[in-house]
Parts: sequence; structure tokens; C-alpha cells
Amino acid sequence: MEKLIERGLLFDYYGGLLSEKNKRIYEACAVDDMSLAEIADEMGISRQAVSETLKRIDTKLQGYEKELQLIQKTDSIEKHIGEIRKAISKNDIDRTKIEDILDKIDEAL
Repeated sequence: MEKLIERGLLFDYYGGLLSEKNKRIYEACAVDDMSLAEIADEMGISRQAVSETLKRIDTKLQGYEKELQLIQKTDSIEKHIGEIRKAISKNDIDRTKIEDILDKIDEAL
């Protein structure tokens, strides 16, 4: 998984667990795609401090995912929903009921 995409996903799922300062730094990197120098200038800290902070946050968020597996579980659910949709389209089942259920599952995700 590309680092930027991975960071974006980790931030989406677990960013709320970070302190406000760490959240701002990680969001600047993961969402706004800012460079270390840009983040350092904005936050009033050194590039080295930004780099070290990002490494610590990466480790923390990856640990959350390792323990909770929310991203992995969501990917699995989405894959199964896709398979169910394919199966429904091939058969003559009461599609309205099943599609309503699948739409509710999609909304929950």
C-alpha cells in the first residue's frame, strides 16, 4: 500500500485518538500532502521534530490497526458485499429486499 494512502486510511480510522497537535501534524502530511518543511514552518518546529513525530504516530496508528483490524475488516466486508451483488445479479432472487439490505450495510460502512 502506498505510504500516503496508508497514512490517509490510518488517519480516517484512528486519527480521532491522537492529541490535537499530533492530529494537525499527521493530517498535514496524510491528508494535505504537505512536505516536512511546510509542516515544520506551519507548526513552528524543526523538520527533524516533524519527521520523528510522524514516525511515532505511524507506529501508534499501525499498532491500533494491528490490534483492532478495522481497515482489514472493512475491506473484507466490502469485498463480500461485491460478491453478494454479483451473485444477486446472476440469479432471479427478490432483488429489492436484498438490495435494500445491502444498501443499509453500505451506509453502515
